[in-house]
Amino acid sequence: MGRPSKYKEEYCEMLIDHMERGLSYESFAAKLRVTRDCLYKWEKMHPEFLYAKKTGKELMLLFFEELGIQAMAGKIKNFPNSTYIFTVKNKCGWKDTIENEIKSEGIKINFSKAEK
Repeated sequence: MGRPSKYKEEYCEMLIDHMERGLSYESFAAKLRVTRDCLYKWEKMHPEFLYAKKTGKELMLLFFEELGIQAMAGKIKNFPNSTYIFTVKNKCGWKDTIENEIKSEGIKINFSKAEK
């Protein structure tokens, strides 16, 4: 038998609060002094924890979008634009895409290149 789980119900709200500040799901493991694998296990065993993760992801996206809007409005001095772009591409899954489309005999084919 393995060790008893360290999971606590209050981790759901803590996770949401953590991610709402722009912090990642994975860094929450460090906050609790557990491994990422532990978080992944909890989300499979506790539906409320998975829901908290999804809610936190939406709030993290909101955090970064609002931050970008403030920066574009000039409300943040010396805002590091390139760092912001790099961060949202990694944390929020944003991509630069180029769509190419070929139409031939009524068949539409899309080719998409995504910057990685």
